[in-house]
This record gives sequence, structure tokens and C-alpha cells, in this order.
Amino acid sequence: MTKLVDIGFALNYQYANLINITPGQPEKTWGYMGPGIEDISPDRAEKTDETEDYSTGGNTVTTVTGVTKSTTVTGKRLIGDPVQDFVASLEEVFGDERKTQYRIVSPTGEIIEEEVTLKDISMGGPSGGASDKQAISFTMARNDTPQIIQAAKGMHLPATIEVDDVEVEANGTVTVAPTVTPTTASNWCLYAIEDPDIARVTADGIVTGLKAGKTRLSVRCAAKPSVRVTVDVEVKTASV
Repeated sequence: MTKLVDIGFALNYQYANLINITPGQPEKTWGYMGPGIEDISPDRAEKTDETEDYSTGGNTVTTVTGVTKSTTVTGKRLIGDPVQDFVASLEEVFGDERKTQYRIVSPTGEIIEEEVTLKDISMGGPSGGASDKQAISFTMARNDTPQIIQAAKGMHLPATIEVDDVEVEANGTVTVAPTVTPTTASNWCLYAIEDPDIARVTADGIVTGLKAGKTRLSVRCAAKPSVRVTVDVEVKTASV
């Protein structure tokens, strides 16, 4: 029997932060904000209405009428990272092209999605000492009420993970479906392809074959990265 271990005090890295890097397209492509990202800090400001009338005995009644939320991301520039390259492509772009979606996956498995505008983008050019890594930053300003995409699965840490080997045709796609136990643990995983010239993988586990060959796929649980598995990926020549 699998021993159930509570999440306890959640650490920041146990949250998976994702950006849709293909806004405006029929299908969202989720990119993982991980490599090179050092700090993700939300800031909330509440708009209030303060009223006093004869019924309150001279006391002020405060009503929250709105919330402004923005999340600032800072780190070091990693050229070739899908999320960073997407944000960098918007630095000199204005208007609705700055709009996309931001997802937060909790260690409990809850997924919350927000409509956001990317602003205050600083991704290009040197900043700092000659031998320092290039510092980057950008802010995601929320535009609408957040949506719950998936309810929390429970309050336990993952204990085991199973993933089948992947077979996919060149230019085809396959969605990886990890089995995580216990069922009361988050099943959200992080993915990495050993040879990105043969295949690529999105943050939600969609593997695309690029050319015929074999490589490996690493899958680890976001809430407990030590629970991981590596499987074979074979890309076959597309059938005619």
C-alpha cells in the first residue's frame, strides 16, 4: 500500500507557471516558466468604496469593488527557451498582440487560468557587469476574473509515476498521459526531450515528431520532482 504523504508547507517551485506562447491560434501551446526564471512575485491592489451614513453610528463601511493583480517575473536570459523567446518577441510589439493566457498549477493539482497582458518587458541587450548573465524581467497584468480549469485533486504528494514509451510519426503528435499515484496527488508533470532535433514536447505533454529517430523523454512530477521516469521516444517516417 502506498504511504500517503501530505504536501504540508508548499514550496514555490512546486507550483508550475505556464504561458500560452501561441495566443490567437485555435489550440493553446503551453510553455513552462522554469529555465532561467528566478523569481515570480504577484502583487494585488484592491479598490474600495468607503461610505458612512446615519445607520453606522459614525463608522465607515468598506466595500471592495475591484482587484488589480499583476505578476512580475525576473531571471536570466536563456536563448532558445520557448517562453523567454516568445516574451522577447513582444518587446517592441504593442496592442492586443501583448495579450495571452497565464496558468498556475498548484501542488494540489488545482489549475487556474487568467487572461493577461504582458508589459514592462526587458529581454534584450546587456544589463549589468560584462561577465554577468543577462538579467530579464516582465510583468503579467490580469485582465479578467480567473477561471478554475481543474479542481484540486487532494493534499498528498505524488508517490509513483508510470509513463508508456512514445511512438509518433514525423510531423505527428502524441499526448503523454502519466499515471500518478495516489489519486489524491497532483498529476501535473514537467517534460524534457533529450534530443530536440528528433522531437519536441510542450508543457502539457504533447510530443511532436520532427524527424525519424530515437530519443528519450524525461517526465517528473511538478509537486515532487524526485518522482520521475524516463521513457523511449521513437519517431517514425510518416506513412504515405
